[in-house]
Amino acid sequence: MITMHRTQRRRLGMTLVEVMVAITILGLVTAALTTLVRSQLRFADRQITSKDAREVSRSAINALATDVRMVDADSGVIAATRDSFTVVAPYAEGVVCGSAAVGLGSVLALLPYDSLTYAEGGYAGYAYVDTTTTGTLYRQVYQYKFSAVSPVAIDSATAATTPPCKTATDRVTVFHYGAVLVLPGIPAQSRYQAAMLVRRVTYSFKPSVSIVGSRGLFRRVLNGPHGDEELVAPFDTSAKFMYYLNTGVKSASATGATLNLIRGVELQLNGISDRIVSGATKPQTAPTTTAIFFKNRPLN
Repeated sequence: MITMHRTQRRRLGMTLVEVMVAITILGLVTAALTTLVRSQLRFADRQITSKDAREVSRSAINALATDVRMVDADSGVIAATRDSFTVVAPYAEGVVCGSAAVGLGSVLALLPYDSLTYAEGGYAGYAYVDTTTTGTLYRQVYQYKFSAVSPVAIDSATAATTPPCKTATDRVTVFHYGAVLVLPGIPAQSRYQAAMLVRRVTYSFKPSVSIVGSRGLFRRVLNGPHGDEELVAPFDTSAKFMYYLNTGVKSASATGATLNLIRGVELQLNGISDRIVSGATKPQTAPTTTAIFFKNRPLN
């Protein structure tokens, strides 16, 4: 009995071999779990940085659309290169009422406009439909008059009540945002034609201020109060602008008379993440290509 009891007591513990096997198995399971967790973390990190890169591209599209869509195809683009373009963008529209007085300019009755956009300033001039170019085959052609003199509000009431926007012959009372006086004057034959206040806006890819070492998309309103505004960053060096011409050609730049052939802008907004994922050698990239075509295209 004594011998059997001692044998049973010796079997209550674990041998060194059994301990080593257990430790080895535990190590393998731990290593597998660590690898799995690390892989999942890297995958989640890649998803986050990829989303960040896509957000960069999408934000840029939203910023560009407002200015570019309403550009006049005949004379709306004044500079176009791979990294920047400048457009004459409308920010308020209305109708030509008439002349305030001889040599004192003309009055425009304005349609309702975005007050924040209007308050941004940067007035560069105005454009009106030139009726001398119309005939049996109507073609809408805007004539531009550029001036450093800002438009002057001549009626602060909710409806135009002063001449020449409301007289015995001029009953333009549908426009409830008043009227403005612009210089120089508009020819009499263009009375009651469409008109718009415009400003020069430049979009460009330049070294980012917010994220050093990358490129950002900037917006600048000529004579505006803010100077160069960085809209969004970072972008890859491959981000650029291309231009659709009415000849069916897509060009990387345009000058001179070719500017009047531009009917839309292709935006290659290749955004990147603002950090590099662990184990990667470069930031995540989100290649995004879209296009904005002008609404103010000639009616042939």
